[in-house]
Amino acid sequence: MATIDQLDISIYNLYAIRTRMMEQINQDLRLGEAGSIPPQTQLIDTMPKMTELDILLGVAPVVTPWAYFYPPKRYRFIRRSPFAFFRIVPSLGSLEEHTEHEEKAMSVSTNSPEEEKEKGAILALLDQIDKINNWMSFIVGRVGQFLQG
Repeated sequence: MATIDQLDISIYNLYAIRTRMMEQINQDLRLGEAGSIPPQTQLIDTMPKMTELDILLGVAPVVTPWAYFYPPKRYRFIRRSPFAFFRIVPSLGSLEEHTEHEEKAMSVSTNSPEEEKEKGAILALLDQIDKINNWMSFIVGRVGQFLQG
């Protein structure tokens, strides 16, 4: 097994080159200043606007893009990250209520194949919500580990 003092000089040269490249990238991208960015950035203007060229030339869009609608009323007041919660749909209630919803959906009797298909879709939806909640709790846990260092 080779120790650090037995390595070839080219290894040290490559390390110096890589270190210099990383320092250059950090300087170019100003990564040292990234810590000064606040966690809650403020969006000044979220309304979609026509480009200056469209206004200058008087071009009106033939097909209205999806973004030409107003945001929800309280959109500008949302300050929490989607990863602030460990559940994807907190409005469904607590985890116990979610389990009750699943049991209730399983106990519903169906009379037709269409109702059986709808019941299967609802159960698949609740199962997918469980999976996403597990992913969210994993992500929140990893973010917590990252922030702790």
